[in-house]
Amino acid sequence: MIEQPSVSWDQGFHGSEHPDTAALRIRKAYVDTMIGLKRENMERVYTYLTELMDKAKEELGHARGGNAEHRRAALRQHIDETVAYLKGQALEVTAPPKGADGHYVLDEVAGFFGKVKCVLDQWYDSHLIAMYDEMVILTNLKK
Repeated sequence: MIEQPSVSWDQGFHGSEHPDTAALRIRKAYVDTMIGLKRENMERVYTYLTELMDKAKEELGHARGGNAEHRRAALRQHIDETVAYLKGQALEVTAPPKGADGHYVLDEVAGFFGKVKCVLDQWYDSHLIAMYDEMVILTNLKK
């Protein structure tokens, strides 16, 4: 007579892996996947804004030269896009003041870049902390 195993083995189990071990492995894989997905999105936002700021800083350098109307227009576009993107991430940053010509006051733009970098770093850190807190709860390390 063939004895039936007392525990049913589902398809997610490897060979003779114990169900508790398999459950831990599957949970770890889930947590690793969730961390990867959340970090990927955070990294994408952070990288996009950092690259946008770098382009704007380059335009600022060119805009400070003589007769650089098209560079000022490009700088304005980069700043407007940065403000809009941050607003889409629920982050409020006030754009630098505009002069009579409709372009941003160049002396105020560097301060704006500093504010954006500060807000972006705080956003990244707070999201990273929240993500790890969520993962701690998912792994039952904290109740």
